[in-house]
Amino acid sequence: MISLSSNYPVLADQQAVFKSIIESHCTTYKEWFTVKPAAGNLEDRQIAAGWISHGGPVISEDRVFMAISGHQAIIVALLAASLQGTAIAVDEFTYSNFLTIARLLNIQLIGCKTDDKGMLPSALEAASAQHHIRGIYIMPTVNNPTGVVMPLERRLELIDIARKNGQIIIDDDAYGFLDDNPPANFAQLAPDLGWYIYSLSKPFAPDVKVAFIAAPEQYREQIIMMLKLTSSNPSTFFTRFVSTAITSGELENLVLRKREEGKYRQTETRAVLSGFEVYGHDNGFHCWLKLPAGITAAVLYASLLQAGVEVMPGTIFAAPGVSTDEYIRIAMGAERDMNRVVEGLEIIKKMLR
Repeated sequence: MISLSSNYPVLADQQAVFKSIIESHCTTYKEWFTVKPAAGNLEDRQIAAGWISHGGPVISEDRVFMAISGHQAIIVALLAASLQGTAIAVDEFTYSNFLTIARLLNIQLIGCKTDDKGMLPSALEAASAQHHIRGIYIMPTVNNPTGVVMPLERRLELIDIARKNGQIIIDDDAYGFLDDNPPANFAQLAPDLGWYIYSLSKPFAPDVKVAFIAAPEQYREQIIMMLKLTSSNPSTFFTRFVSTAITSGELENLVLRKREEGKYRQTETRAVLSGFEVYGHDNGFHCWLKLPAGITAAVLYASLLQAGVEVMPGTIFAAPGVSTDEYIRIAMGAERDMNRVVEGLEIIKKMLR
């Protein structure tokens, strides 16, 4: 089976990069035998704060917390902000696992129309007037599945609406590391209402179980409580590993190389699928393909599985009430060998004709 569904980009020679970091990291084994603060060690939080500030507005380490994954960070944010059982606005096409998390927490999701700059302010205004929306969840930097990057001006428009309506904004930055010059995140732009989640599983590696949370100061105690209840405390084994990779420059080098590889794979994908409507970030490891008239995502998905290719049907990214049966998401990050990706793309192209 050619996997064009999962999207954890790992470089072919990344093991060599890990080897040098691990060899030095194992000398810290004495630190692994004590329970650490639920928010994470101060030094790790300071390093994380510097990393997610991106040289822009500084995020204080007092607003930064260590989680064990992006999913845990999302759940902690929702619970700490008491959003269970409330309504949250999302993009019409949004992260599929957030849809599942919302169902588990009895959260009503309100899909908002988007354009090539992200969520439309007019759509958020209309949704806020009709529903008692308490929060907004978005992936504004290399959206999954569309690849859109929301410009600064649009971010400021959404902040104005959220502030007027007493809403928080959760900025889930799973793929933002692929953008060469990302805009400031929502925790930087709106410290009073902006949350920011940065998972290391994609920029670093799938098994590196660390995520950073930046949040408004007023939620500090609630966040610590939710971290304790969902994981006791972060793993120093992993948080110190990540800190070492950041301070040594290894993570920055790895991110730069992943951008280059993403650009290569996105270019190759568009070349194979030339003539079709393909959307995605220039450096992205996934693309959003609009299907020709008469072809549905469900039927194509099933046919591709029989042919040995797995993609993601657009329906799993659809907010409630939104139709996406005319799209599929193609991920180019799971297969190490790009030749296998191209083989899968050729099968897709054949079935589209």
